[in-house]
Amino acid sequence: MSLLDRKLNSIADDPREFISRLKLIDEKGIERKFNTPFPEQVLALDDFLSDATTVIHYKPRQIGDTTVAIAYNFDYLYWAKDPLRTLVVAHTYETTDAIFGKLQHFYRTLPHALKRDIARSNRKELLFDDTQAGFRCMTAGGRGHGRGWTYQRLHADELAFWPNAEEVWASVTSTMHAGPHLKTIVLSTANGPGNLFHKKVLAAQEALRQGDKSVRFRFFRWCDHPAYKKEVPSGWEPDSEEYELAQVHGLTMEQMYWRHDRINGISGIGLSQFRREYPLTIEDGFAEFDGAWFDQDYLNEVLSSIQPRDGELRIYERPKPGYNYAMGVDPSWCNGGDYAVAQVLSADGRQVATLSMNKGGELLFATKAAELAGHYNRAKSLVESNPGGAGTVVIREFHKYNIPLWTQPPPPGRKLSTSPKYWTTSRGSKQEAYAHLRQMVNGDALTLNDQTTVQELMHIREQSGKIEGQDGYHDDHADALMLAEWNRRGMPTAKLAPQAFRRRYVAHRNPFNDRLRLR
Repeated sequence: MSLLDRKLNSIADDPREFISRLKLIDEKGIERKFNTPFPEQVLALDDFLSDATTVIHYKPRQIGDTTVAIAYNFDYLYWAKDPLRTLVVAHTYETTDAIFGKLQHFYRTLPHALKRDIARSNRKELLFDDTQAGFRCMTAGGRGHGRGWTYQRLHADELAFWPNAEEVWASVTSTMHAGPHLKTIVLSTANGPGNLFHKKVLAAQEALRQGDKSVRFRFFRWCDHPAYKKEVPSGWEPDSEEYELAQVHGLTMEQMYWRHDRINGISGIGLSQFRREYPLTIEDGFAEFDGAWFDQDYLNEVLSSIQPRDGELRIYERPKPGYNYAMGVDPSWCNGGDYAVAQVLSADGRQVATLSMNKGGELLFATKAAELAGHYNRAKSLVESNPGGAGTVVIREFHKYNIPLWTQPPPPGRKLSTSPKYWTTSRGSKQEAYAHLRQMVNGDALTLNDQTTVQELMHIREQSGKIEGQDGYHDDHADALMLAEWNRRGMPTAKLAPQAFRRRYVAHRNPFNDRLRLR
């Protein structure tokens, strides 16, 4: 084998090497090699090269995620020996044309020694002559939805903005074929709550909590993109809200001025739209501030400081000898529908553990919840016991483990009944308990540590007299926290007064701050 052949083989065998040699037109209109990627593009390529069959990226605008996804699939199909097909679906005709233009430019600018013949290259399709592997680019809502070919790979671009997204998704995924080459890549900026992309993000987060290795999810903050900064003019100072935001997220003055100008400048888009297009936390693009039960800005700040945990049982603080703990239990039948959740709070209001299950049956959940209560010094437990619900199973199991249970106190002047009354959720009791929880949460009297719980709290709203999760969110974690806090408030050492000054939550250092490059 000649030296040239060995070099070509080494390029073909190394996706990063091949991709770094592709040429593109950058945001300044200059043609260059793809060898100085943004930090986000490096992390994105790691996700695409993983064994995961589904990759979901929630991103701000213009960070180059689409470019690296197209380059990754171009490399995969270019060296494939089988007639693999990739379907790319974008939200507008202009984006479809731009994506196909990137593919054509990758091919046209390949060195002669690497270039192979193509059988077809038109407005929608690029097909290699020898292997018949190729791409088809389409617009969501256009005719066909990928029919005519069978695909092994899908790139869904800006899914949040697809017209008739559910219908189009069903159509394009029906053309996918399972096998060793299967890969679905979903990239999008947020477009508010409740749409298909939002559902995909929630499903991906749940898959990660369950330890599903077939799914990769990544959220990119705008402040980690190196281009999003602007020289600060003389005399400009951030206001108090901007200053606090900078403290929480570690923003520089240049980043703060870029944000300020993008919101309030001549070409500004306003705060609400900015939050969707340039999120700082995972909920920025999905939050609805109108009618929210809890303080959204405060919870968003808390969310920025939380590291996600996976698994059914998430322990945030080990039990301490002699400490009192309160548990709230929102049971379910654990048959694949609603979650059964147990939340544990310390007497001074720290969220120390969360157990959540929706499979395995109510008895398995009851056993695990009872064991968790026992682990936390036989935590006094408030179990929801609605007629016909799974609460009776949980209560029976807690009795076996000798766990003390919360019961309704007798009315003033009456003795405690020999038949204890457990918690039942009515519109009145839920309103009262959620009002108390709101006072504690908004007053910074609780230390919240569980990402799923905080996300659910952000989407609790009152509609038609009902307090419940909206926008596609469950409210089981929020309800269990409500029960735990109602239970905790009766403890002798419970802290019930809101903080005079709110704690400052500081986000964990983000690894994107390290400048990474493809080799």
